[in-house]
Amino acid sequence: MISSVMRFSAFLGGAMLALSTVNPSSAHHANSAYDREQTINVTGVVTGWQFFNPHVGIFLDVTDEQGNVTEWAGEFTSIQDLYRNFGWNKNTFQPGDRVTIQGNPDRREGRHSMWVSLVVMPDGTEVDVRNIP
Repeated sequence: MISSVMRFSAFLGGAMLALSTVNPSSAHHANSAYDREQTINVTGVVTGWQFFNPHVGIFLDVTDEQGNVTEWAGEFTSIQDLYRNFGWNKNTFQPGDRVTIQGNPDRREGRHSMWVSLVVMPDGTEVDVRNIP
């Protein structure tokens, strides 16, 4: 007769084997919602900065020539990458900061969002967030 410890050990070993064969990167969507063939720039005033995983986000109020305000969203990589490579944290951007973001626009019609590749900081410094320093 097989003991419950042996059954549990067999179950645990089988579960670990099954999990080790799963490719976690196959489910990651990353920036597939964005048109990587186009690059756009928007300049606006920061209304929000979300420094948490899986992707960091910035929100800007962008005013056009007619005075119309549109909220734009910029999506970045993970907090780990931004912290390790650029020293960014939850206080990097504050509401009211004026910044420019450059990146790939959303593929979906009418969406005001992009996958960010470059940021012009409030002090004028350009940060290419695709490149590791």
